[in-house]
Amino acid sequence: MEVAWLLQLESEAWASDTKRQLYGTPLIPGFPWYTVRTDPSQCVRRHVVPYHYTFRVFVKGRWVGKNLLDIYSEEHAHHSRQYYEACMRQGRLRRQPRKHHNVRRNCMKRLYGVDQPDEREVNEDISEPVILESGDVVLHTVHRHEIPLCMGTTGIDPIVLAAVRITMYGLLVIHKPAGVPTHAGGRYFMNSCTAMLEYVLAPKRLRAWLLQRDPMLQSIVSTRYLTEAECQELLAYYMVKDESSMAEYVSIERLPRPCYRLDKVTSGVLLLGVSQAATRRVGEALTRKTKQMEEVFLWKLRLIASEDKKTTRVGGVQSIEERTLREFDVGVRKRYLARVHGYFPNDASHALHSCRVRKENGGGDDHRTTEKVFFITIPTNPTIRRCDAVKEEALGVVGPPVLLASRLMQFKFRDGDTTEEPPTRDQEGKQQREPFYQDAATFCQPLRYFTSGSGQASEGESLVHCVPFSGRMHQIRMHLSDWGHPITGDLKCNVMEQQKSSFHEPALSKCKNSGAQSAKENEEEMEIRIYFHVEELPKVCREMFYTHDALCWECSGRLPVACFNSPNGSAIALHAWRYEMDHSLLHTRDPGSIANGTDQGMEDTNDKKAVLENREQEPVVDDESEEALNLCCSLEDLKRYPDEFVRRQGKSVVFLAPPPSWSYE
Repeated sequence: MEVAWLLQLESEAWASDTKRQLYGTPLIPGFPWYTVRTDPSQCVRRHVVPYHYTFRVFVKGRWVGKNLLDIYSEEHAHHSRQYYEACMRQGRLRRQPRKHHNVRRNCMKRLYGVDQPDEREVNEDISEPVILESGDVVLHTVHRHEIPLCMGTTGIDPIVLAAVRITMYGLLVIHKPAGVPTHAGGRYFMNSCTAMLEYVLAPKRLRAWLLQRDPMLQSIVSTRYLTEAECQELLAYYMVKDESSMAEYVSIERLPRPCYRLDKVTSGVLLLGVSQAATRRVGEALTRKTKQMEEVFLWKLRLIASEDKKTTRVGGVQSIEERTLREFDVGVRKRYLARVHGYFPNDASHALHSCRVRKENGGGDDHRTTEKVFFITIPTNPTIRRCDAVKEEALGVVGPPVLLASRLMQFKFRDGDTTEEPPTRDQEGKQQREPFYQDAATFCQPLRYFTSGSGQASEGESLVHCVPFSGRMHQIRMHLSDWGHPITGDLKCNVMEQQKSSFHEPALSKCKNSGAQSAKENEEEMEIRIYFHVEELPKVCREMFYTHDALCWECSGRLPVACFNSPNGSAIALHAWRYEMDHSLLHTRDPGSIANGTDQGMEDTNDKKAVLENREQEPVVDDESEEALNLCCSLEDLKRYPDEFVRRQGKSVVFLAPPPSWSYE
């Protein structure tokens, strides 16, 4: 979709009463998103119209018997005490006694309207302390400015609902663009995959989005790949009989919930369960099988590493047969694509050599130098082969597949009941976490080398196929960075990367190459701050519905809405390409019986009949040579099945998202 056309549609959506009723929510009286295109060197971003929102939280154990004003001033120090005093005077920060509310905990963060205080709750005199009691709810109404999103390569790439498998697996398959959080959290609420999907699935918008293909709704979540049968299956599951009942919301029992989480900066395939039971079934299977694989595999790996004299060496590096890796097939395999700096795995070999030299010379016990293990895998096919470079003129010779194994730093919150004791916080007010180390292993297979203008191998980039054999947080990103091949665009793991990458060249034109500066100074120089400008809102929204909030620091320009080109950048060249799971792990006990989080049976026989009529079995591929049974892949495999996002391959079900443009260009 062109930016100019999207801007026009947004303007028309606010100008029409009918469209405002269709697009509006209890929080925003019209289409919630608007597009901003400013400096050509910056990407287009999708903002959320500022709105008032009431945070609802049960009183924690450590708050009981304490003053509300003291609690918020100490534990939410991003605002001053004077700000919270002003909120209490206006009734925007108040205590709701237990006897005055009946709130379900799992409903507290839904898109309900603002909780307006009555006259008794407006506290002009704040000299009297408001003492919190067990069971109370604290209400805090704020004017919310969400962090804008640069969605995908264009900035406005929609989430793609690629497949509907409610009957068979209780799942929706989406392709998440880079730059979009998986679920709401922090300053991301409506700007998240789950919230956007919930928005278009609302009964009052479902038909317009799914059957009429409304362009505004399709710009948020696209259904361009769905078949007619899939549309009817989705409609049968989410459409309520009484359209006036709960028209604004999806039933909480049928909310799409992610089975796992992709980082905001990562693109790729994401599975969402259509019920709590379906999400739990798939999510727990992924976690359980990953844990099972890493426990056995890492033990085997340590055993192989200890038998150094019995291990075949390739160029002085320990080797491991590919079939040894294939043996650890526990029914789950995750495949990622990454574009990294340098000629992979040359820098990894150099890093391993440096580790050994330091160890031999009595270097310190640093996990980055003494705990690394590097294996060259020996597949059936030759390890050095020419890639087809996607039929381009330049052919790149790629190196052997390798297995990167090392301890990675992970973090955990402090042990103990944080509801009874206040958590320790850093200078920025963030809860402190304790570091610890865990073993991890990632199989990395180079697929293609992209030469640089200078022709220097160290300045080029490589396309790498990655398969994690353990489940550590940020594992692929940390392993590639630790071994000298950071992912392009990944500032968090390689703060100097912006001065090297060709992946984000438009944004880098604003950055100065000053090697003498510290990492922190470089971050500050590269940082782009985005402030709220009321003139960027659609005209009708600005003139008829927007109200300046005197207490809001973003409205007054005291705080930026967001800061970019920092370690919290919008996108990196990492893509969740394929998730492969045994059919037995996905299959429900009674296909067609996904309802209300039980997986036992439809609450209404007509619903069950409608879904079963549209039931579509996955085609089964009998070719034993198919990639689902192999660990390695080829460039040709990236181009296979361009429109088939869910398929049976032997005993496995393969969920995939097409490779992004940076894997070819």
